[in-house]
Amino acid sequence: MKVQDFAYQVSKRTMELLESAQHYKISDSHRKEVLGTIRKELDELIEKSMPKKK
Repeated sequence: MKVQDFAYQVSKRTMELLESAQHYKISDSHRKEVLGTIRKELDELIEKSMPKKK
């Protein structure tokens, strides 16, 4: 599995947990918007998570 696919699955699972554990309702359109934004920002998010080179 690619790191990008893993990050996408984590974001999907986060929304599922918000809905089930916190009773937070996420509309389908909002879910698609959030997941689309995550996909666009994945490379940047991965870079931010890497340790800084000295």
